[in-house]
Amino acid sequence: MLKLRGTYCAALTPIHDDYSIDKKLFLAHCKNLLSEGLDGLAIFGTTGEANSFNVNEKIEAIHYLIDNGINPDKIIAGTGQCSVTDTVLLSKEVSQLKVKGILVLPAFFYKNVKDDGIVEYYKQIVEGVGDENLHYVLYNIPQVSGIKINISILERLINLFPNNIIGMKDSSGDLDNMLQVIKSISDFSLFSGSDSLALKVCQYGGAGAITATSNISGKLLSYLINNHENESNIENFQELQNLQVQIRSTLFNQEPISALKAFLSVNNNDENWNRITPPLNTIIEPQKDKTVIALIELIKKMEELLSNS
Repeated sequence: MLKLRGTYCAALTPIHDDYSIDKKLFLAHCKNLLSEGLDGLAIFGTTGEANSFNVNEKIEAIHYLIDNGINPDKIIAGTGQCSVTDTVLLSKEVSQLKVKGILVLPAFFYKNVKDDGIVEYYKQIVEGVGDENLHYVLYNIPQVSGIKINISILERLINLFPNNIIGMKDSSGDLDNMLQVIKSISDFSLFSGSDSLALKVCQYGGAGAITATSNISGKLLSYLINNHENESNIENFQELQNLQVQIRSTLFNQEPISALKAFLSVNNNDENWNRITPPLNTIIEPQKDKTVIALIELIKKMEELLSNS
């Protein structure tokens, strides 16, 4: 039985003008996402601009969410840093808060590293944290990290830490590899990092999805994943799936984090959303941006189709 499954939003992190985290807006966004039927929140991942904030900022923000009503059981916290000691520090802190799990990016920057080095990195973290009940979801995003987490690495880590290494978020876009992981490793929670591939992943026994686009279309992705076994009885199911693919492809026409924030600033009539950490760039005059305009129309269509489902 899979220890983790469902639809999780790779939540955005709103910021102030001084690039500090806007915790009140962050809390409001997280509460709104959960109200739309998502199973949980994956905070401080790529979409959450995790590597733009230090460990203490992230710890403070996570405490703020939980202290103000976000159930820790709804949180998968991104804790992966280049530094093993920083990763252990952050992971220990959130493990004490009894979060659902942690999403751990491998150490990045160095290229052409061997499997042994990647295994050792995760081994030091699990042993350093020392919590046998903490669920680790590894984060495979080789196009960004430069590190591919292959099946051999997964099998070695599961053999070492069967109670801890329970899943992986795969944002590689390699569907064949995702399906091979599902086939090869039993009772392993494989999450798609792509909304477009999530349905296929779930149909083959995957755990669900952890995605950026669900910041704006989470209710649609959640509906698709929750109802994929009943697809033949839902008249407009394929239309909904096609719409999800279109929303994602439209978003990824440009840098998606700035586009998501620009969309929310217009859709929510809140200019506080339209701030992003360097080196990413804020979209100037988002109400005139072609991607934002297109997303607004697609989300309107999403609401109409879901109301008829």
